[in-house]
Amino acid sequence: MSTRQIAYVAVLAALYAVLGQVVRFIPNPMVPGAIIALNMVVVVIAGLLLGPVPGALVGLIGTLVNALSPAGNPFEFAAIIPHGIMGYAAGLARRSPVVLAALTIIVGHALNILAFVLAGLLPANQMTATVFSVGLLVEIVIDVVVISIVVPLLRPLVRAS
Repeated sequence: MSTRQIAYVAVLAALYAVLGQVVRFIPNPMVPGAIIALNMVVVVIAGLLLGPVPGALVGLIGTLVNALSPAGNPFEFAAIIPHGIMGYAAGLARRSPVVLAALTIIVGHALNILAFVLAGLLPANQMTATVFSVGLLVEIVIDVVVISIVVPLLRPLVRAS
């Protein structure tokens, strides 16, 4: 990785953690104790702009820093590896049309759910609840819209620097 990419990773990981301080006040009505994790879009954006390894690093580092911050909670700790994988997957999809590549956010959500169930943070039968499914779908749609707007806006800035 170049020095420039390392700087981008640092800035985006910090942005993930800063947004984590804000979204911690947005409770997820479908999952008790969890939040609406809009900061997850930063990881996908990093992967789409910078590639698989920087995307994975933003996911791993940003989520770890946020987990250790006042916003930290068991859900955030359980999400460290899923977010790294999500950032890597987004980097692999970066040559796809942005709306399709933005769907890699689903990788993060699916792996988060798996990690939450395995860690005992979420009952496995929660996935069958309609409210949970609809809430997750709404969050994914919002994530895809945000990613689809932000990536084309930032792409020229990342290329130009």
